[in-house]
Amino acid sequence: MDIEVRPLEAAEVDAADAVFRDAFSTVLGPGAHRDTELVRTRFRATHTAALGAFVEGEVAGSTLVTRWGSVAYFGPLSVAPKLWGQGIGTRLVAAAVDVLDGWGAGHQGLFTFAQSQQHHGFYQRFGFWPRFLTAIMSRPLTGAEPQLGWRMSVVPPAERAALVDACADVTDAIHPGLDVRGEIASVLDQNLGDVVLIGEPDAPRGFAVCHAGPGTEAGSGVAYVKFAAVRPGPGVAQAFDSLVAACQGFAADAGAARLTLGVNTARHEAYRQLLAAGFRTDSPGVTMHRPNEPGYDREDVRLLDDWR
Repeated sequence: MDIEVRPLEAAEVDAADAVFRDAFSTVLGPGAHRDTELVRTRFRATHTAALGAFVEGEVAGSTLVTRWGSVAYFGPLSVAPKLWGQGIGTRLVAAAVDVLDGWGAGHQGLFTFAQSQQHHGFYQRFGFWPRFLTAIMSRPLTGAEPQLGWRMSVVPPAERAALVDACADVTDAIHPGLDVRGEIASVLDQNLGDVVLIGEPDAPRGFAVCHAGPGTEAGSGVAYVKFAAVRPGPGVAQAFDSLVAACQGFAADAGAARLTLGVNTARHEAYRQLLAAGFRTDSPGVTMHRPNEPGYDREDVRLLDDWR
């Protein structure tokens, strides 16, 4: 089979999205991604690379590669079900690894099914090794959750740059070079949600990049914490509780009935605090790392994310 892998073009994104939905619905059940938008929103983001696989000129699969400063990951990876087992996934992973290496990302990873030996063995061929589980968790909302902290969207554009830099200081204190300024810009520029902050206005203690509603990575009736972090130091547990509560207030204000987030269980204290706050695991996955190192998955780290 003649397989071409190259960056997706704008005119090919709809076809890539259709393949993505078909592939994951085949595995997870019909309508697995409902009215969420992932392929299109990430394609438009400046910190991602979208790769397509083509067979006879038609989109046969794709993957998205995301850069968070010194950390980068790829996924989701999807191939048209009728073409499974033809080597398309192998070509896409090889191309994604080339992008990760070209970026100079010191810590690389992916998220995959925790129960799939086939997936684990496949990605191990490229130097990715399974670490701890990532729990995709959620809790229902009453709609009466208090509004806590503040939101970046209300900050005048001229003042946002300094605030975004302050968020980068928070992540750098957790893992050198970890930087999610691209996620912040994507949410604000595409009107996908907002960035919730706690702490002092000129020196936030923590922040959360949140999606809400249809056309985002959350979907109807849902708010989703794409990334959240609290600066390490005294009082970090209380600050984390405050940030999670602020996310719940944002979700309720957005009209969501449920708040969803991800946490790697190697961040044990964060996981325990989420359980105490009423969150329960909807589905587990596993992160695979290259090289086989923990990165920022440490017991004391208060950080929410998942590499789906």
